[in-house]
Amino acid sequence: MAVSAALTVPATAALAVPAVAADGPDSGHVVISEAYLVGGSSGQPYRNKFVELYNPTDEPVSVDGWSVQYKSATGASFSGITALSGTIAAGGHYLVQGASNAANGEALPTPDAVGSLNLSGTAGVIALASQSTAVTPAKGAVPAAGAAGVVDLLGYGTADTFETAQGPAGKGTGVVGSLERTGDAGDNSADFAFSDEVTPTNSEGGEPEPEPSEPTEPGEVTPIAEIQGTGDTSPLVGDTVTTQGVVTAVYPTGGFNGLYLQTAGTGGTEDPTPGASDAVFVFSAAAAADLSAGDHVEVTGVVSEFNGLTELTPAAGGWTVLDAPATVEPTVTAWPATAAGREALEGMLLAPEGEFTVTDNYDTNYYGTVGLAAGDSPLVQPTTAGRPGSAEYDAQVADNAARAVLLDDGSSTNYNSAANKSKPLPYLTGGEPLRVGAGVTFTTPVILDYRYDAWGFQPLTHLTPDVADAVQPATFENTREDAPAEVGGDLEVATFNVLNYFSTTGDELTGCTYYTDRDGDPVTVSGGCDARGAAEEEDLQRQQTKIVAAISALGADVVALLEIENTAALGGSRDQALSDLVDALNAAEGAGTWAFAASPAEVPDAEDVIRNAFIYRTATAEPVGDSTILVGDEAFQNARQPLAQTFQPAGGDAGAGDDVVVIANHFKSKGSAGPWPGDADQGDGQGASNESRTRQATSLVTFAEEQAAAAGTDKVLLAGDFNAYEQEDPIAVLTDAGYTDLGPTTGEYSYNFDGMVGSLDHVLASPAAAAAVTGTDIWNINAYEPVANEYSRYNYNATILYDETPFRSSDHDPVLVGLDLGDTTTEPGSVDLDLVAINDFHGRIDANTVNFAGTVEEIRAENPEGTAFISAGDNIGASLFASALQQDQPTIDVLNALGLKTSAVGNHEFDQGMSDLTGRVTDAADWDYLGANVYDEATGEPALPEYQVVPVNGVDVGFVGVVTEETPTLVTPSGIEGLEFGDPVEALNRVTEELLDGDAANGEADVVVALAHDGASAGTPDGATLEEELAAGGPFADIVQNTDPRVAAIFTGHTHKQYAWDAPVPGAEGETRPIIQTGNYGEFLGHVSLTVDTESFDVTDYKVENVARTATPAAELIATYPAVAEVDAIVDAALARADEIGAEPVGEVTADVTTAFSGGSYTGGVYAGGNRDDRASESALGNLVANSLRDSLASDERGGADIGVVNPGGLRNELYFGEDGIITYAEANAVLPFVNNLWTITLTGAQLDTLLEEQWQTDANGNRPSRPYLALGLSDNVSYTVGTADPNATPGDNVSSITIDGEPVDPAAEYRIATFSFLISGGDNFRAFTEGTDGRDSGLVDRDAWISYLETSSPVTPSFARTRTVTAALPGTVEAGTSTQVSLSGLDLTSLGAPQNTAVETFLVPVGGAPADGVSLGTGTVTGGATSASVTVPANTAAGQYQLLVQAAPSATTARLPITVEATTPEEPQAPAWVPWKLYWWGDKVSFKGKVYEATRLTILQIPGFGKHSPWKLIG
Repeated sequence: MAVSAALTVPATAALAVPAVAADGPDSGHVVISEAYLVGGSSGQPYRNKFVELYNPTDEPVSVDGWSVQYKSATGASFSGITALSGTIAAGGHYLVQGASNAANGEALPTPDAVGSLNLSGTAGVIALASQSTAVTPAKGAVPAAGAAGVVDLLGYGTADTFETAQGPAGKGTGVVGSLERTGDAGDNSADFAFSDEVTPTNSEGGEPEPEPSEPTEPGEVTPIAEIQGTGDTSPLVGDTVTTQGVVTAVYPTGGFNGLYLQTAGTGGTEDPTPGASDAVFVFSAAAAADLSAGDHVEVTGVVSEFNGLTELTPAAGGWTVLDAPATVEPTVTAWPATAAGREALEGMLLAPEGEFTVTDNYDTNYYGTVGLAAGDSPLVQPTTAGRPGSAEYDAQVADNAARAVLLDDGSSTNYNSAANKSKPLPYLTGGEPLRVGAGVTFTTPVILDYRYDAWGFQPLTHLTPDVADAVQPATFENTREDAPAEVGGDLEVATFNVLNYFSTTGDELTGCTYYTDRDGDPVTVSGGCDARGAAEEEDLQRQQTKIVAAISALGADVVALLEIENTAALGGSRDQALSDLVDALNAAEGAGTWAFAASPAEVPDAEDVIRNAFIYRTATAEPVGDSTILVGDEAFQNARQPLAQTFQPAGGDAGAGDDVVVIANHFKSKGSAGPWPGDADQGDGQGASNESRTRQATSLVTFAEEQAAAAGTDKVLLAGDFNAYEQEDPIAVLTDAGYTDLGPTTGEYSYNFDGMVGSLDHVLASPAAAAAVTGTDIWNINAYEPVANEYSRYNYNATILYDETPFRSSDHDPVLVGLDLGDTTTEPGSVDLDLVAINDFHGRIDANTVNFAGTVEEIRAENPEGTAFISAGDNIGASLFASALQQDQPTIDVLNALGLKTSAVGNHEFDQGMSDLTGRVTDAADWDYLGANVYDEATGEPALPEYQVVPVNGVDVGFVGVVTEETPTLVTPSGIEGLEFGDPVEALNRVTEELLDGDAANGEADVVVALAHDGASAGTPDGATLEEELAAGGPFADIVQNTDPRVAAIFTGHTHKQYAWDAPVPGAEGETRPIIQTGNYGEFLGHVSLTVDTESFDVTDYKVENVARTATPAAELIATYPAVAEVDAIVDAALARADEIGAEPVGEVTADVTTAFSGGSYTGGVYAGGNRDDRASESALGNLVANSLRDSLASDERGGADIGVVNPGGLRNELYFGEDGIITYAEANAVLPFVNNLWTITLTGAQLDTLLEEQWQTDANGNRPSRPYLALGLSDNVSYTVGTADPNATPGDNVSSITIDGEPVDPAAEYRIATFSFLISGGDNFRAFTEGTDGRDSGLVDRDAWISYLETSSPVTPSFARTRTVTAALPGTVEAGTSTQVSLSGLDLTSLGAPQNTAVETFLVPVGGAPADGVSLGTGTVTGGATSASVTVPANTAAGQYQLLVQAAPSATTARLPITVEATTPEEPQAPAWVPWKLYWWGDKVSFKGKVYEATRLTILQIPGFGKHSPWKLIG
């Protein structure tokens, strides 16, 4: 049988993609053919700069993944990278549009790529690159061999990088012309010349003057809605059209040079063209000068898109005023939250409806632009709303994008340029102060406009203050407050950043440079010296006047000052500037009113030129002892060291009862990267130097503990400018240490940056200080004010907004806190303490939750003041659907309602990572998660609170929490990256010692209780005894036998066992203490009752028991206990939501789709019975989920996945057919309940092979774990063979071949893998993933993608085809006409319903081919999942690489075995050999290199088989 021709005819590529060749000569590859450097400048023909490419070859060239890049003439690196895509035809062009100098000139022909290339008009370097990332050619002449990634390069003018020699310089903005290619010698100086013609040509051969694709007939009118279309760009770009409309807005001045035209009769409440705008911008300065608002006109012009705005550009005189009157009405509309909604209103006359709020007034000082937010509040920093990367963070990003809109002034004027400072600022000149947070009232219609890459409202003409009464479209609410809110207490403490208050002015030092006003007079220091504040005395007085007014009105008794001059750094006394400020305050308020805390006796050797300081009102506050500064801590090498001072109310007690330690802080700024590895901006919203600030926060916690201990008080305030928003890592460090951030309680913010509010300034209170807080306020006098009001902007504009009020005295707002510091004592007494505990609750929100809550309350009712509800961990994670659906928020709400006091952290609390635990979870929980054995790997410091002291009936109970040391093997490694889990008992004992050592600095407790998330392997219901468990050894035995004997009780968890034992106290013969675990899921509650002598705090008696969930009717519990009623409401809402979502059908299956089962058998030819979750075997469900990952992440936007990979432990339930095959949301969710993010990552073929080898498991130390083999689920385009099915085989050399889409995997090639975040981080010992590159979070979570896949793929039929087959040896090399043995096993699956294979057919196919592409080599039988047969390769098979495709039936399991075929010895060609000098005639036959050719015309010297137009025809 002859083998199909498909086996012997090689395929050819549709497109030639030439290798990047050396540029010499330039005729063999795509080149830069023209560079236009001055687009948009006055007098220039085109609005945008461009780079034109040309393909001089005779084949089309793909530029997918290529880019055009630019760097300045002497720049260090390329930037402004514009990505390319598509194909350049042979002899064709490709047009790359760049930036624009201004709004002059016509639009370019439709560009093939658009970017931000901002080419210099005289000198620079342009590179055409075969990669999307920046190229790095060495400076100087690019070598003849080329530079990595560089296809072509043009260095012009004084460029430091070029081909051979620099090309000619551009002639600047005043000369029309471009650099045009004239040769291909690989020499910029010879290949380019300056041409006075500019000829942009795109891939369509577009000429500079585009003709309409469908010319309109004279008089034919195209409605504006058809010009706009319903998409982002006009469908008529490049066409010349005639349209009609009413002029709604005219901008003859200010730089817009045009007008808005809207279709007559549109607007109001009707929309005759849904999805398409009825207005368009007419770009013509002449038309704007000639026409007026209200004119009904006809305009003929060319349609274009300019930076996202659809425009119509008429020729001179291309408009006519029509006689027929016409009008439009404003469209009354709320702000569209979507881009499509805005596009549908582009350019239209609007009457904005609903509330708008000022969110940005910084650019008002520069461009007359006000940032607005739709709604009644400003935009918020994402890291104020949520932890980086959290759902709250993402929601805030989306909210900001949906609500942001500009209010512009109808011009492009930069009021900060020297030419425009004489023009008064619009919106700021006259009227109420323009403050962030102010409500906006629109008084005239506006135009919805798109420019500056943002949507904005434009007035109907250029707004200037002299026409504001008629033109300004909005007024603003005055939200100024003359004083902060009352905060109460007997001591008020504030923090205030005083904006580089330097009493040493710049003119007192040498070398200073300055920012100057519009007359050139210095105002503030810009550099050149160590001063940072006022330039001259008059400037200092303006600054000081405002600061004094602000501090005086603040009303604080103690003020922590930041950014005040450290005069020691300037050669003077360290406190001189501080003294100067106090003198100014006393001059304003009266001698002796204010004093300052003197510098510490010891200060750091190296300090910044700014420092932290304290001032206080002598009549109401007094310092206790001297101030102390942190010395010798490397964390503060790039920040101001914290300064501590203890204060008390004036005339306070001699004891420490009314003392508070206040620590002033100023952490490293976000603007530049510090020295630590994590200081580069990570793009997570926390800015640069986040590691520096986090280290500083960590050091601050220790410093604060030391200062509190020295002062003998546990009341501490951490105050200052932390340069971190509320949910960022540094603040999390402090709140995790037990401090409460008081600012968020106000609902106000201390800072505004980039149009978003948030707090960088904080006062954080220790638990004792927080209990003393009587009120907090953030006084918004600075951050919300325009910068134009600041002393530093005095006389910058014709409108001088500076005044002597507190407003804009700084850029940060002060935070004020009231404290009631009255001393308190605790009366001694004898009490019973009832500790009620849960463990491993796992989000049990169901019909039993109310009775669980009732059990807690029934026990509490017996001793209301002496009961504490606590947990040994795993409150959340692996939860029921009703809780998991809402990320366990219902569970957290239930435990909050029941007053959970504290909890050990469990391993499942880390399911979504440390950041989720310490962010979202901790924020929502009213209790602390304790983990004394969880450490920061880098520092060895605790990463979680170690203990919590809870007052219970007058006794301070110290709860110490620990978690199983096995946690790293139980959760996603990336989620706990940087953490170390230590010995639980060592941690328990260490913290117990600290709590009982009498040193208040490290915490003190009367009684210590252990909460250990680890426990016995069996319990009482299992028939186990304590003695048996101790004999078994392990972590539980260690806890019982080695925990400090002073620990009064031990609550355990993790193992889901139930026991209540009297455990021997180590070293105390005959004494016992309670150790208990409840089982799980709230079915029982652990109850330990301790009788405590409150004089000695000895435990004199105890009782330990597990209390079964109460049988009291739920209705009675709800009526009796308010907390239970609250729980009932939470549960009802959660169950209703779960029923609503969970019951929703999301798909169908035609049969069961399950994990692998063990212990079953083939009955009636299909697999049945046994137990689920055989993780050592491949499964239909695992492969289906892998398909869903691949398909969900296949698009480039989602990661470009080639294959999907699933770990078997990630599959937690089956998809059963049930009665009707319908799969509900809840059933689908149960399969993948962990809510992992879906990622893609690039692995090489070699790394993929390693990944498959890692199914034979080893841990990081090379040890074989208890599950020696874990079978990965793989998408159905993967198949592979292994040499053994033995799970205990030696790892490392078992995989023999792998194919993807039928093609053998190339070890050096790269493949995109879709998988779970758990695996990406090396979970389940699949460490090959950690060696991958270009890891990308798709933005999808597994549940959502899985459910979407089921919805779109239903009905789903399970595939029982295995991806792995077993063969002892591969065929290797076989000569055509001979036989080879094919032996395979492992062809059957053990998922429910999997058929038992009975037959196979073997095909010889081309590599990657299907059976139809090859020939059948015969059939065979399958027994027990194995087959063996001899097959013969057809004798006439051409030599080459093939595959033996073995297909099993009925499962369709397919194996592809690589085989090399050697041809039989060929016969000599039946034609004479070709002779070069012989003349051949038509029909002559010759042989050449084993092939036979026939001449098709007269020929001589032409080699057979070479050239596109060869006269020789291959015939054999």
